[in-house]
Amino acid sequence: MKRLVLLTASLFALPLQAAQFQAPLTDTRWQLVETPLECSLTQTIPGFGEAGFYRRNGGPLQLSFETHTQPATQNHVRFRVATAPWQHTQTDSHDLTSQTTTPGQSRFVIQNKLAMEALTQLQEGRFPYIEYRSQMYPNDIQVMLSTVKLNDSLPAFQTCLSNLHSDTFEDISKLTVYFRLEEATLDADSKQALSRLASYAKLDDSIRQIRISSHTDSHGRKRLNEPLSDARAHAVRSFLVQEQGIPDQLITVQSNIAAKPAASNKTIEGRARNRRTEITLIR
Repeated sequence: MKRLVLLTASLFALPLQAAQFQAPLTDTRWQLVETPLECSLTQTIPGFGEAGFYRRNGGPLQLSFETHTQPATQNHVRFRVATAPWQHTQTDSHDLTSQTTTPGQSRFVIQNKLAMEALTQLQEGRFPYIEYRSQMYPNDIQVMLSTVKLNDSLPAFQTCLSNLHSDTFEDISKLTVYFRLEEATLDADSKQALSRLASYAKLDDSIRQIRISSHTDSHGRKRLNEPLSDARAHAVRSFLVQEQGIPDQLITVQSNIAAKPAASNKTIEGRARNRRTEITLIR
């Protein structure tokens, strides 16, 4: 059973009446996750849950406190920063922000500039913490991040943040490539776009399918358009599998011929938009 760590006023300048949670000062462990799509630096807080910093590519930096045992009442949570005794300042702590809590709330998050400020404060030896009313205690509780061993993992976390992949799932999950009249050859722009999609797909383990849907305009007879549509889909599939290393079993193909036009087939511009293959990433 996880034990409650009580901090004394002699170590941190926090009110004595609040129950306080923090990782053991002699055994603080930071968990570092580094991938091209996400970075996190967190620590387990006994009696409470986990807390730390997280960023997904394309998203904001977040500071999150998540509890398994201390759900909130309907009240407020204050994100604050405490100073250590050796830091001689006029104030022992200051607020970052305050949020309304809902009954049973178990996750408390700040992001963007506030999260970055909290990380900077942590680097400088101060202690970001939250203060809120838990359903388990009659008074507010305080949950604090420890600075112990931070410098062992922080450089790698910062490197991970700077190397996050530039594309997000939302950026890349839908792609359309176009073909010249009666052709099924990928041009340079299409290959570049498909390479970008494949680069992301190989990093994101949550992608379970790549759907290729091929179309033609209404020019020509069905007996000609059907193999043309198939050839366009095959060109995309072959490029992804043979040149980009996408597993063939991840890909499904559908040929629609001219059944689902993206624009009117009555104009040259419309027919150009209909000679297409749509590639969709599916989670």
